[in-house]
Amino acid sequence: MKKRAAHLRLVGMLFCGLLSGCSLLSSAPVADFDVSPVVLYAGEAVTLDASASSGEIVDYAWILGSGVAESGKQVTTSFAAPGVYPIDLTVTDGEGRSDTASRDLTVYARAGTRLFAEDFSDGLAALGRWALDPTSAVGEEGGMDYLASDGVGYCLYIHSATDRLHRRGAAVAVPPLRVGQKLVFSFDVMTTKSHAGYGFVIAPGRSRFDLPAAGLPYFVYSGTSNGATIHEPLGDGSDAILPVPFRPGVYEWHTYVFSYSAGACTLAVDGEVRYTGDVGIDLSTGGSWWIIVGDESEADACSTYYGAMRAAVEE
Repeated sequence: MKKRAAHLRLVGMLFCGLLSGCSLLSSAPVADFDVSPVVLYAGEAVTLDASASSGEIVDYAWILGSGVAESGKQVTTSFAAPGVYPIDLTVTDGEGRSDTASRDLTVYARAGTRLFAEDFSDGLAALGRWALDPTSAVGEEGGMDYLASDGVGYCLYIHSATDRLHRRGAAVAVPPLRVGQKLVFSFDVMTTKSHAGYGFVIAPGRSRFDLPAAGLPYFVYSGTSNGATIHEPLGDGSDAILPVPFRPGVYEWHTYVFSYSAGACTLAVDGEVRYTGDVGIDLSTGGSWWIIVGDESEADACSTYYGAMRAAVEE
């Protein structure tokens, strides 16, 4: 038996020599990594641990987010802003063989994070932050007014004619939402015409400037047709129009609060819930959106003041 065992060892050594050091008999490396904590928030430390990788590894190379390179079996880092970040780990063994594991990390915003705030306090300069819809609007039909009597200060004032629309929009970066979080938008709005002669729109989250377009449910008031309505964007580019039991007062400020979560939407006016419905888009990955205000009806004029606006992540 001893002679046979020695013979087998000799054969194995000779065979390994023919195969350049037995590299073909050893397992190639396999890259894998764990993330801690599991739920990640912007600005907070996260540890990437490659201990789950296997093989005779001599090098751990990481690419984090937008090209940041790190090395080592464990890496601690953070991401300043919420979003989805690609992570690549490449492991290499002593024979030069390598393997790569890739994963997207979703980084959330903490509840209470403010995403957008506008009070128009810098007057005319604020108008430059609100792009004009180039498809139908007339720039002269919008501007900034100072309402000293109401103690409000500067407001965006849109006063379009009945034969055309006037929309203005500002970009807002929407972070990914985890389970239990919601996007909350608040708008202070005052109209200045009779109910039969005005219409206006508040659209907190649109995928592009023009309407209708993919996005979040939004509010429209029309004095000549449907009254107060919520428009729910449909997959075919049209909207489902649902009535809202509310009539804006003339020369009265109203606060419209939109709340969007996974699959659900509510609209409250002056603290009273006026609508509940569905959200037909996925909010879990976030994205770049438009906040649109102005005139939505070519049958109605728009003579409306837009005051303070806010957007935040809440729970």
